[in-house]
Amino acid sequence: MKITVLYSGNYGERVLNTILEKFAQNIVSIHEIPENLPEYIDDVSEYVPENLKESDLIISVGLFGDINLIVCDIAKKTNAKSIIIESHSPKQVTKGLKSEISNSLNEIKIVFPKPFCSLKPVGDTYIDEFAKYFGSPEIEIIGETIVKSVTVKRNAPCGSTKYVAENLTGYSLNEVEFESGNKLHNYPCLASMDVDNEMGDTILHLAGYKIKEAVKKSLKFSNMVLNVNSNCNGVECGFKCYNICPVVKMGEKAVEIIDKTAKINYLYCGLCMKCIRECPFNAIISLKYS
Repeated sequence: MKITVLYSGNYGERVLNTILEKFAQNIVSIHEIPENLPEYIDDVSEYVPENLKESDLIISVGLFGDINLIVCDIAKKTNAKSIIIESHSPKQVTKGLKSEISNSLNEIKIVFPKPFCSLKPVGDTYIDEFAKYFGSPEIEIIGETIVKSVTVKRNAPCGSTKYVAENLTGYSLNEVEFESGNKLHNYPCLASMDVDNEMGDTILHLAGYKIKEAVKKSLKFSNMVLNVNSNCNGVECGFKCYNICPVVKMGEKAVEIIDKTAKINYLYCGLCMKCIRECPFNAIISLKYS
């Protein structure tokens, strides 16, 4: 697999350094795009890098605004088959830009993970090969009452999963879900704390939900779960819990509709509590476990 990487800013540099650990031999072209370009650019062609090489996959990291459109020219020049364009800020790639890029390259598989650590296999040869190693975090926690070791099976593209894993040893198993979020902040995660209107939450929070998901999947339990009781009448309210859930918007099954009733899957639930606040029937309650 031949990869071209376009990157900009500190976040882009961090991702580049992380993925080089695995894909150094696959990356045929690396191009730094200037920071602080205007949000709106009449003609992006002047920013298209020279010396482009044939590629299977283009990874675009840290670009803001219209400059993202250069992937259209680059994809055509490199004969790329697949593209990943990440977002760690609401200002990076608008819905309009996504549509413009997708329509221009309708024969190429394009994904727009928001955040990058929400990337999962999509049935595409090249994106899925990348997603084996980078994307939605996957870890294995070993220990009976305290964490003895943590193995990273899939790292976040920014490298945060590896950092979190290295700093969880010694905590009790009841603490690690909470502590994983703390460690993500300590890394520090560079995702934005501005609310993303499309997702209904900050992208930094979304990244936090993903590392906690990885912890819960490994432990197979959570210290707190949300439960839907018999008051649920989702047909009447249009399942507000499902429609407001930022984790659902990220592509995970945090809320499912089963037999006309909402069910909350604790493995994916980020405990943002938005569903509790929005439920008109007070049908969602939190249950704490020790």
